[in-house]
Amino acid sequence: MSISPTRDTCYRCFRPLELCLCPDIPSVDNRTPVLILQHPRERTHPFGTARLTSLGLQKSEVLVDFAGCLRRDASPLGPLAGSALLYPHALARDVTTLSPAERPERLIVIDGTWHQARTLYRDIPALHALPHVTLPEGLRSTFQLRRQPAKHCLSTVEAIVYALRALEPETRGLSELLEAFGRMQQRQIDLMATPGENGASRLLGRSRKRQRPAASRAIPRAFVEAYDSLVVVYAESCLDAAAPKKRSLLACAAWRPSTGEGFSRLLSRPDSPGLRPASEALLQQSVSPEGFRDDWAAYLRPGDRIAAWNTGTLRLLDHASGQQRDGVALKAAYYNLKRFRGSLEQIVVREALAPSGEPSPPPTSSLPLESRLARRLTHALWLAEFLRQRATDPAPTPAPAG
Repeated sequence: MSISPTRDTCYRCFRPLELCLCPDIPSVDNRTPVLILQHPRERTHPFGTARLTSLGLQKSEVLVDFAGCLRRDASPLGPLAGSALLYPHALARDVTTLSPAERPERLIVIDGTWHQARTLYRDIPALHALPHVTLPEGLRSTFQLRRQPAKHCLSTVEAIVYALRALEPETRGLSELLEAFGRMQQRQIDLMATPGENGASRLLGRSRKRQRPAASRAIPRAFVEAYDSLVVVYAESCLDAAAPKKRSLLACAAWRPSTGEGFSRLLSRPDSPGLRPASEALLQQSVSPEGFRDDWAAYLRPGDRIAAWNTGTLRLLDHASGQQRDGVALKAAYYNLKRFRGSLEQIVVREALAPSGEPSPPPTSSLPLESRLARRLTHALWLAEFLRQRATDPAPTPAPAG
């Protein structure tokens, strides 16, 4: 069997289209919200189960500890009062022994290999102060595609399902979530067992995945496989008067490079001294936070992936829109490629991204934007196109000095 350089992928479950899990994933109305704290190396594992879990549980969230940011600032974990950590600590209580009054209001679970989980636990002191719960002895994992360090070690989806069964036994659909996990494995095993070119079973040895050239492996595959679904966004925020030390969305501009569809909204926040509109007419076009949520949902399409300058903007949009979308941080992608940490404007100058004689592309100038917002959206578009070209044609070219 020849190896295709690319293959169609479902960008909801991140499985190949022929192995898509989406029709099998149930919608479980769990009462206890689940926060999955994920090690960054686990995020791209082809057989990770955190994504399957988050798609199945209505009240769930995946938080990736990029660059160890939670060591310095644990605020993305949210309010910790009433939360419990599912972790095999010596003082952890068996979750099946908790009385209804002792059951946590939110469950935090670490996702990664056991070494990665221990590292996250060690490096995030905020987790140490939480009540710890653990699963009863005797449970065994059915995970066949990944080697477990011991018989009692469970995958993330299995651990969460068993914990929720103890905390809310009346909740329906948890068994179906495990069944979807089983089908994911069986389909992969069946595929591996199909004969190869020489007639031998592919289970006799590991098949090697054809890697992209080294210069482009640091760039997310969305810039190659899902560029048609990419939406580049730049946003401005302001301090939220209702939540000290928090920020809320003030203005948002977006562009879909594949079709040239634009989006821009200024949110009406008269109490916030943030971005000023370019004109009184633009101020009159501002929308409420609820109006932005509706307009943003109408602009986006199923399967769209958001590209923003940094992860802070991605989180801000998730909060303002009330939904979690797959996102790409342009700053992180560029740093992984060039190991250069600088502002968006510095990268534009360093890579000479500005088209000669064009202060800004004509498409973005058609949006009714404040000049700074329009300029930075333009720069983000240039950087996204630069990364796409490097991912598809990774021949190294020296960057201008500076």
